[in-house]
Amino acid sequence: MLKKIILASALAVVSSFAAWDLFPVLENHKGQTMVSSSYMTTSIEDKQYHSLNLYFGSRYTVIPNLELALIVPYHVFSYYGGNKIGTDGTGSISLFSRYQFIPTMNVFADIYFPNEGYYEDPWYFNFGLQFSRKVNQLFNFGSQLSVRTATKGEGEDVPLSTSASLELDFTVTESFAPYIRTNGSLELGAFSDHGYQFSHGGGDLYLSSTIGVKYDFNETISIDVSGSIGKVVNEDDSSLDVGAALAFLLNF
Repeated sequence: MLKKIILASALAVVSSFAAWDLFPVLENHKGQTMVSSSYMTTSIEDKQYHSLNLYFGSRYTVIPNLELALIVPYHVFSYYGGNKIGTDGTGSISLFSRYQFIPTMNVFADIYFPNEGYYEDPWYFNFGLQFSRKVNQLFNFGSQLSVRTATKGEGEDVPLSTSASLELDFTVTESFAPYIRTNGSLELGAFSDHGYQFSHGGGDLYLSSTIGVKYDFNETISIDVSGSIGKVVNEDDSSLDVGAALAFLLNF
């Protein structure tokens, strides 16, 4: 269970970016740089687990409707029961691509490169579809469906999972937009070798909710602050995960 939580905390925030957001790609030859931090805490077998990660990334629309992005995570620390655990340092570099084929829909493909010095050493591939629509002057709706596959590494991650995300932004002013987001992921299948199963068996349904706010200081600099809760809803012993994230965004 502990290793499963560590893997989840390392991948959760990067996966949630899925090419940054759930809305249309940036305008042609426009880009954005991001520096983000994410903190998570949960209880495992009556001991507290804490984790802090940093994320550095940039995205850019290279031709009309095609956006490419790169994210590099950095693991600052993990503590379990007051003892430091895990490996600190640079995590698995991720490449993201999105193509907006109609004004309201994008397709995307993400690749997470292996890093043997980090938590896990498989390859991850994430594919999906995004739908977004500006309902009116106040509400902006975004959504996403995706499927993620993983190669067989030394850890315990499942070979296949599917996820869905819904987000509603409230445009209070041109520069101030609170939002709510709901995410759900379902693990499928298991890796086995000669009848011996060495990954999780799948079937875990993880649900999380996020409340945040986006604020634009000007046309160049923005900030995104959020808090989240989540848990595996079909596991009796699953604890509530509590997280917080802070991101600085620079448009260019």
